[in-house]
Amino acid sequence: MKKITLLLISFFAFNQINAQYSKEFQKQYVEELSSDAMKGRKFGTPENRLAAELIAQKFKLNNLKPCVGDSYLIEFEHKGQKGQNVCGIKEGKSTDIYAFGAHFDHIGMNDSDADKIFNGADDNASGTSAVMALSDFYKNKKVDQTLMFMAFDAEEIGLIGSKKLVENTDFQKYLPQMKLMLNLEMLGTISAFGEGKVYMTGSDRSDLMDLMNKNSSNKFQVMADPYLDQQLFFRSDNVNFVNHKVVSHALSTVNMENQRHYHQKSDEMDVIKIDNLAEITQGIGNSVLKMMKKKEAPKYSK
Repeated sequence: MKKITLLLISFFAFNQINAQYSKEFQKQYVEELSSDAMKGRKFGTPENRLAAELIAQKFKLNNLKPCVGDSYLIEFEHKGQKGQNVCGIKEGKSTDIYAFGAHFDHIGMNDSDADKIFNGADDNASGTSAVMALSDFYKNKKVDQTLMFMAFDAEEIGLIGSKKLVENTDFQKYLPQMKLMLNLEMLGTISAFGEGKVYMTGSDRSDLMDLMNKNSSNKFQVMADPYLDQQLFFRSDNVNFVNHKVVSHALSTVNMENQRHYHQKSDEMDVIKIDNLAEITQGIGNSVLKMMKKKEAPKYSK
């Protein structure tokens, strides 16, 4: 465990001299978060804490400020177990906040067969890697707005981490200033729409999809939610921000009709289509960057 921590800190530090988006860096973020040493990142375990600390180290090396107090880890307790969200902020001239989030926890281990670990490469090391990589992407970008990067704990047991975060009295000051919170959820596979395409949960509820597509290249596109009947908009961490009147949707690529790796031990690194993940991550970054430069902010339509 200590060896992995030291290796990652060394890796991050080596690349900070000229920090910018890199597909190879993002691939390593997914690999480390979904490694066997992380033992499935289950809420309340030492390995879950280690994952949070690695994300925090990335935020520190990208010169983000802690969102609350002097630590990137915002701790909470749930049913006698301790967890932590991770939050870093890049302050701009404007207090308007454009935020990115993803849950980093997964479901841990069992002893039913030789492979004991639910590695959670797609769910949700892929989304977490995108948040980390976006902090690389924006490190040297100059925008007036404030940027926030979050990693949520305890999603797998009922969206608990993000709920605890928005209920944190020291964090709540940010919510009225938040123009957008993009929740990045399972981006590691190629969607039913094809390469470079994500779908937006609850896409009929705001004009965000249109704004992102207007500001995107032809390599990246946001598609309408094809699973509206499954109410995915209300089943991920974005809903806790929605409840505080923040425009927040999840972006995903997972095919809900024929995926076979969700909450299975087969959700390992070989599921991840890294070229597609890289294209999507950069597409999200560039689209939101153009929105900020134009001072465009989404609004709910219903």
